[in-house]
Amino acid sequence: MTTMIRQVSVLCLVLSLSYSFQLRRLETNVWRHFSLYVGQTASLEVDSDCQDDQIRELLRGRHKWLGGATDSEGCVYGIPSHSKHVICLSPDGDTLGSSKINLLALPQYLTQTNDGNKNRDHQFKWLRGIISGGRLFGIPAWCGLGVLSVDIEGWRTMRERNPGKRLLDDDEISSELVSVIPLPDSADGAASKRWMWHGAAMNDNSTAIYCVPSNAERILKVDLLNMATSFIEIMPRAGVTLEEHAMLLSRTNKFYGGILGDDNAVYGMPYAAGSVLRVDCNTDRADLIGDFGWGEYNFHGGIKAGHGIYAFPAHSNHVLKINTTTACDGEDWSRLSLLPIERAPYDDDTVSRYKWLGGSMGADGNIYGMPSDASSVLKIDVDADRVTTFGRIKSPRVNEDGSPYVEKNKWQGGVLARDGFVYAIPSDSQSVLRIDTRPLTEGEREVPSRDRVSCFGDLARTKDKYQGGFAVGDVIYAIPENADEVLMVAPSEHADEVTICTL
Repeated sequence: MTTMIRQVSVLCLVLSLSYSFQLRRLETNVWRHFSLYVGQTASLEVDSDCQDDQIRELLRGRHKWLGGATDSEGCVYGIPSHSKHVICLSPDGDTLGSSKINLLALPQYLTQTNDGNKNRDHQFKWLRGIISGGRLFGIPAWCGLGVLSVDIEGWRTMRERNPGKRLLDDDEISSELVSVIPLPDSADGAASKRWMWHGAAMNDNSTAIYCVPSNAERILKVDLLNMATSFIEIMPRAGVTLEEHAMLLSRTNKFYGGILGDDNAVYGMPYAAGSVLRVDCNTDRADLIGDFGWGEYNFHGGIKAGHGIYAFPAHSNHVLKINTTTACDGEDWSRLSLLPIERAPYDDDTVSRYKWLGGSMGADGNIYGMPSDASSVLKIDVDADRVTTFGRIKSPRVNEDGSPYVEKNKWQGGVLARDGFVYAIPSDSQSVLRIDTRPLTEGEREVPSRDRVSCFGDLARTKDKYQGGFAVGDVIYAIPENADEVLMVAPSEHADEVTICTL
């Protein structure tokens, strides 16, 4: 199949905190050429207070927010990692130029230490985000104090009553809106652990959150009716002694991501763990299923489609499928299957580690894995359980000796937009990845065209720029981790026109 290289116009819009727009010319070349054209500067109405400089300063720094969630009103919330504030992006509409950054300070008792050890409790505090009952919950990563709980309904009321007040830093107000649900009394040594839980999911009636352990040895259950926590022990696999089981659970980086299945069980995706974690939310029993070899860093996150959960291959050469139907024949291990990866004829990538990390559903109902160290996009046909690759991403950079520069940790996670394209959230990459997930044409049935994957933009070389992306209306928002701005991507009604903006 002949691939046509064509010129594509893309507008790049930089939106400052004072809501002035400035267009600039950029150019990148990854398969296609993207030209970004100079436009006029237009000033919009700004707030009369002096909060812009304060907010701009608070957007600087490292590891500020790790993931987040969106509420029913279309507001996007970021979970504080190193930051001392919860961030809220509050769009007034579906289009660019309507969003505002709001920051809510954490109570002082959550950001101060008595022993002077600032690196223990107040870095990498929480991650991810789940909204239920008008509250935002953050999963404890390093924080031994407990689960973050933010009254977002109260915060919204505060914003509506004080529309010009976008930075709330009054400790009395913060203490009313922000609290923690303490860990169980039996949380021996929990405060000293790093990356205790990594991902979580609610049960089917939204009465509890189940946090999957990364370095912790037990599941953390958050009772949303009583605002209390408890631990759930993980049962040993058949034939494994208690000593061997304890040794396995003491390992690090065990599970990354928790996903609810059709059977009202939360499944933990095995990263360094050699088994899938299954937590039955009806009985609170936790079991390990399968044996893929511990310490292999097999899978990183997953997505549910139909009755199955599909885990993305990090080091593995297969996609893991978990059957979550309640009528599963045989033992629990029969729920699992490994799907081989069929590479496109032109995909000669030899990368074997951290290949695809996170992904998104596509407009065609299939799953797409975002290339982290890999140079192709992963496609999972959920009807046929067939896994293929397509596209080829090459960096425009070269090494000093002239050899091709191999980009790593390029993108993690992606978001499906209304135009049928998935936009990958840039981690170390300086560009946004755009994947056409609309149904294939007749001539693309066997091998999708390379033109279905493209890159655009010229972002900073900052590592770990964004963590978490969310679609609200016509705009995709990316939460800044190390970047100094919020990233916004807005597809146009014209197929080849996209606006990138930083807020």
